[in-house]
Amino acid sequence: MKKITLLLFSVLLTIMAVSQSQRMVLAEECTSSTCWPCGQQNPPFDALIEANSDIITSIKYHVWWPSPGNDPMYLDNKADNTNRTNYYGVNSVPHVMLDGSYWDGMPSQVTQSRIDNAAAIPSPFEIQVYQELSPNEDTIYLTTLVHATDQVSGSLVTHVVVIEKHIHFNSPPGTNGEKDFYNVMKKLLPTAGGAEMPSSMENGDYVIFQNSWPLENVYDNDELAAVSFVQNHNTKEIFQAANSSTDPITPVYSLDAEILDVMDVTSYNCSGVVTPTVVIRNNGSTDLSSFTLHYSVNDGDEQTYEWSGDLAFLETATIQLSTLDFTVQDTNHLVISCDSPNGTSDDYPSNNTSTKTMYEAKLISGNIILALILDDHPEETTWEIYNSNGDIVQQGGPYDTPGQLIIPIELDYGDCYQFVIHDAGGNGTDYYALVYGGNNIIFDGSDFGSIDKNEFEYFFVGIEEPGQISDVNVYPNPATDKVNVEFNLSEYSPVEVSMTDMVGKRIYHEKLENASPGPKHFEVVTNDLLPGMYLLKVDAGSGSFVRKVSIR
Repeated sequence: MKKITLLLFSVLLTIMAVSQSQRMVLAEECTSSTCWPCGQQNPPFDALIEANSDIITSIKYHVWWPSPGNDPMYLDNKADNTNRTNYYGVNSVPHVMLDGSYWDGMPSQVTQSRIDNAAAIPSPFEIQVYQELSPNEDTIYLTTLVHATDQVSGSLVTHVVVIEKHIHFNSPPGTNGEKDFYNVMKKLLPTAGGAEMPSSMENGDYVIFQNSWPLENVYDNDELAAVSFVQNHNTKEIFQAANSSTDPITPVYSLDAEILDVMDVTSYNCSGVVTPTVVIRNNGSTDLSSFTLHYSVNDGDEQTYEWSGDLAFLETATIQLSTLDFTVQDTNHLVISCDSPNGTSDDYPSNNTSTKTMYEAKLISGNIILALILDDHPEETTWEIYNSNGDIVQQGGPYDTPGQLIIPIELDYGDCYQFVIHDAGGNGTDYYALVYGGNNIIFDGSDFGSIDKNEFEYFFVGIEEPGQISDVNVYPNPATDKVNVEFNLSEYSPVEVSMTDMVGKRIYHEKLENASPGPKHFEVVTNDLLPGMYLLKVDAGSGSFVRKVSIR
């Protein structure tokens, strides 16, 4: 009986440890220095928050009403204040939301019991936030560790909000008499929408976010801090919040290598070549001295890379892997995994694998243009187009004037091209798009950081006279031994069937001088061809069609 009692007690302790973390309640208030009730209700509300600083924190969003709508803290960041106000649908101030959807009303309605009741709800997360100013105090760096202590799922996002804890004006900046403002929102990071998290997390799962913000419109750097919180974007429920600290973050695990990023992998591929760059971060308390990387495309031959060095907690290593050749399919998967940190097992293998998807590049024909909308630093933007031999065939930039440019692109038919755009400032440009046929976007981008790249194929394609060639069928595709070509010819006509490789070398050709109307069948033997992509073309009078064929 004693053993059973001890066992039940142990199970109870385990359940409590897994499912409960002390909640820090978040009060988000919409307010304004031009709102008379705000000036009356904010002082006692701020005092109540301060008296309960161990279980509740706050963020203040300043709005653009009542008239004259010139609150300086709203004007400091109109976009983020407006975004968060509209997210909650707030149309009157002062207005407070406790933990997003738990309760909302006026600050005067927030009582001690209401705070206690909200704080008594266990949280499925623990959050640590570390803050640091750059040596010249012009940038704040924030690291947020979100650790799940229970199972949770939903449209989860983490918001990191830079705040100024206290702003004092010698005279009221607005019409309501307030001189002191607390926990004023300065910036939403990484964007107003927050950072996406896994849609489902179990006890022991975690994520780490590292953000920075170049300071703008800060009244006193010594009052800078941050509040991080986890929210269900759809339901608005906030699960946990935390204030920043200058105390170092405590890692969750000891040996823990994470694949933080995989770069130099295009979304579209026609070259059958990928040379990935991998960023590994040490998320564990033990310094990393070695690990092994494994990588392959479409379950092909696996390559390995042995790394050795010295990485402390949150330090990273950027590794350029060797080039992989592969046969391009409709959808291609590059899988990279990391194991054997310091020659042993990883304590948290869930972040050890990354999969990048590469789709077969679009087959483009006709006129191509590059549409550029340059930001306030056009001198930072340059771009190039490379052919399959790695030669630059067209390039542009840097530029002198912000605004829109339309640039004609002149390319030779019959090749796989790579488009690369750079931004020396590291924040992309306002917008770019590679467009063909008038208004068909090949691919586009904007806030791409320092570099963005993609691939496309440029060939003459289509059917010039659909009435002369119909019921086209090319099979099997992908093929191994042979490719069957079937179509219907509507009238007497010369017919020419050819197949070329991706550099234009013809490997099959058959011509009929005067083919009769009716169904036609051609068989192209492919068993002696190297695996890869080929172009099959049929000409019949003024009609023609082109199909890509994959040989395995």
